[in-house]
Amino acid sequence: MRRALLLSVWLGSSWALAQTAQSGAPAAVPAATDKPRLFITAVVAQGVASEEAAAISDAVVSALAGRGLFEVVSTRDMQTLLGTERQKQLLGLCERDAAACDSTAAEAVTARFLLSGQLSKVGNAYQLSLQMLDTQKGQPVARSMRLAADLKALAALVPYVAAEATGSPLPPPPSRVLPISVIAAGAAAFLAGAVLGLQALSRESVLTDELCPEGVTALTRCTALSLRPRSYYLEQNAALGTQKSLSLGLLVGGAALSALGLWLMPSSDASPRVALAPSTNGLFVVGWWP
Repeated sequence: MRRALLLSVWLGSSWALAQTAQSGAPAAVPAATDKPRLFITAVVAQGVASEEAAAISDAVVSALAGRGLFEVVSTRDMQTLLGTERQKQLLGLCERDAAACDSTAAEAVTARFLLSGQLSKVGNAYQLSLQMLDTQKGQPVARSMRLAADLKALAALVPYVAAEATGSPLPPPPSRVLPISVIAAGAAAFLAGAVLGLQALSRESVLTDELCPEGVTALTRCTALSLRPRSYYLEQNAALGTQKSLSLGLLVGGAALSALGLWLMPSSDASPRVALAPSTNGLFVVGWWP
């Protein structure tokens, strides 16, 4: 659907440029600051606390305002604006130019797109559904819905559901450079510890065979004479102990780093991405399931 919209916009722009070229008039380029106005109503609480719905409403407003694709006006902004206008009237600041005071609030309400939503409880899970309406055409633009086990997990999904509900591109996924680097460092440390430990065990086996070529059993003791001074074997035993301790530390540290990297890894957005898109025959479902 997004490709079709982009194609229609491209064809419309090409036709307009062709008409302009034929007429000889310069093409009118819209200003970069011209953004469609989007009015966001408060998320309706259905079976949940009003404070939880208010927190999700703030998250939706913050997510869409941060993208910079719309001129966002929220219900709280309207309440603040109306309160300011009321104070101006009480102070008599609107007596000279009452029309200007009234037009300020009227301009804020005039928005082509209207976004509304509901926060409800489905069993033990939270469900957030958002839908955007084109007030000029009187038809829905897009809808989106997400489920999460708790409110914190749902708040993390707000940028995605808000983008889908407004038909805008999804936000970029969180960076995985740090967790992947930590996992790689942990894997390298674990591998180095394993190699160092195998070398220590191999060296210990060689020294044992050199001291006891016939082996040591529960009934017999090694009687072979030492081929080197006793101090040499004591030094080798101390070095092997240090090498084993270092190997064990690398193994434990590598495993801990790998676990930390997995813990830092941002969770993939594997929840269903389902939306209802308008068509000539009504609405059809678009999206995918994980």
